[in-house]
Amino acid sequence: MAYRDILLVLHIAAVGAWFGANIIQAVVPGIIGPTSPAAAAWFRVTEKLSGRLYIPAGVTILVSGILLVLNSEIYGFGSVFVSIGFAAVVIGAVLGSTVFGPRSMAMADALESGETSLSESIRAKVGPIGALDTLIILFTIYAMVAKLGA
Repeated sequence: MAYRDILLVLHIAAVGAWFGANIIQAVVPGIIGPTSPAAAAWFRVTEKLSGRLYIPAGVTILVSGILLVLNSEIYGFGSVFVSIGFAAVVIGAVLGSTVFGPRSMAMADALESGETSLSESIRAKVGPIGALDTLIILFTIYAMVAKLGA
């Protein structure tokens, strides 16, 4: 297997992990239900995914993407789809550290203290942002496959 192929496999696998985790985070709370004792534990696990899944996936995406560009004779850092990829990683990192992590802990605290109106308020604010993050990933996958702007 060529070096480029190894990088591409790592890149795609990390994107798959990020995208798949987003889908799971969108689906599981509806399955658990807002009043289940497991709901608070789920949101504490969600917060821990940052360090155990999202950061490693983001770093893998970034490093393998940079190495793929550096080893390409066709595409460069000025390619539109490459810029879209960088933007998606930055947006994901910012949203993870400023929205998803802190709000997951706030959601767990609200559920454990029985503050259902607060937990619903948090869910109503975070849900659309999570959907946007997932759509950004999906658009970025499209941009990479289509080599948008190349």
